[in-house]
Amino acid sequence: MILADQGLHYADASILPRTDHYYLSDLPTEIIDHILSFLSPFDLASVSSTCHLLSTRSKSDLYWRRHVQDNVPGSQLTSPYPCNTFQELYIAHDPHWFLTKYKVWFCDYFLTGKLIITRYDPRRGCIEGYRLLAEKPQATFDPWEADDEVLIHSFTPHCQLHLDQPVLHLDALRLESLITTSGKTSQLQRFNAETPMRITDRSNHGVFSNFLLARPVEVHPNMNLWPPPTIPAHQRVRNTSQEAFVGSGHKPQKRSEVCEEAFRIRRWMEMSAGINGGPGVHLGEEVYTYATLDPKIYTPTEDKPYRGIWVGDYSGHGCEFLLMNQPDDEEPFDEAKVVQREYETQDEWEARKREERIYRGSLEAIKLTGDPNVPRGEYTFIADDLGRAGYVRTATEKRFAGARIVQSRGHIAARMFRNDKYIESQLIMISHNRLAQYWVGFGHISFYERVDIDRFISHLNDPTPKPKSK
Repeated sequence: MILADQGLHYADASILPRTDHYYLSDLPTEIIDHILSFLSPFDLASVSSTCHLLSTRSKSDLYWRRHVQDNVPGSQLTSPYPCNTFQELYIAHDPHWFLTKYKVWFCDYFLTGKLIITRYDPRRGCIEGYRLLAEKPQATFDPWEADDEVLIHSFTPHCQLHLDQPVLHLDALRLESLITTSGKTSQLQRFNAETPMRITDRSNHGVFSNFLLARPVEVHPNMNLWPPPTIPAHQRVRNTSQEAFVGSGHKPQKRSEVCEEAFRIRRWMEMSAGINGGPGVHLGEEVYTYATLDPKIYTPTEDKPYRGIWVGDYSGHGCEFLLMNQPDDEEPFDEAKVVQREYETQDEWEARKREERIYRGSLEAIKLTGDPNVPRGEYTFIADDLGRAGYVRTATEKRFAGARIVQSRGHIAARMFRNDKYIESQLIMISHNRLAQYWVGFGHISFYERVDIDRFISHLNDPTPKPKSK
């Protein structure tokens, strides 16, 4: 029995070697290639150590290009530059490919947090992460037709990467370096050592950064973890440490301990010792922990069309980024329960079934970046039921005509997140890409807009740099 493109087929015994044992290396090279195409990078490395034939076949760029490409969304790779082969390129950035694979990362910077987009730059062969920023023009204020004492705050945000200053930068390790540091001790250091990052203009500002892999922990009550419990995650890591995260408990000692959903960045300043040289003064060291999001929870679907990463208007605090989380329903939607009414047309019935499929369950808006009142990682509002239980009305006023309006709870607090509480509010569901929140007690309406994250993961979409003034 041998493998073929269309499945399993039995072969004529006369074409197989006449021996009591059959070996993978006895198969035609096309079939060997097909089998190897299913292997992971680690399995390919294991196969390469078995014999000369399999060593040669397993090093083919036929497989390694695909493994690199799978970790680089948004860019179609045509060259392994700066390496000679895609296998070398994969090894050069191992074990950091998870950074570009998951692309969206948010950190625990005090109160406000930061959101960065990581991507691979094929022009330089490096992995970089840039902060995502949003700005808005001066707001205008219009009275609401439904209640002229309520003001609608205009909101037309513009999102862009802060390309002048990368937060993260990892160059491809040279193959010669990997070969000369392939001993047992160096392999350990490959996972627990800190990697200095070549950040633009760091020498001019005296600011330095190191990249640290993280180690997931078993979650127990009252632990300080990132991401916070408000955000669904498969893995969490500690984000407080009395020893500045230098202990072995915070760092992976082997590949199986590497957390692919979190990492850390250590930053500090060094002041020059003066004209006589000597060691500089190490100042202001800080460690920030970054976590990613499961793509499932920010990828919209037909049943959960509001899932995504959004930007919201927070008045004097500016723009803030949110995760719109639509949790999975406890029970799947049963279309058979939506019975056609006596005077309902077929089209009306189909429309009602679509509506009941979509407008069910809750919608949670969680801050990925925050402000001194309600910080990152906290809920900004919750609509407990998008269905009939939370339904208020369908808007008839011109500004929001046809929008579904449901009950929600807005989260507010005094500075430093003191005395937080939920207040009455209403969610105006304008479209799958734009929402509005009526803060009843405050008498104003603010907006939220979906962010197209994929627009930022390729350098081809970057704005043309402005010429430097002479």
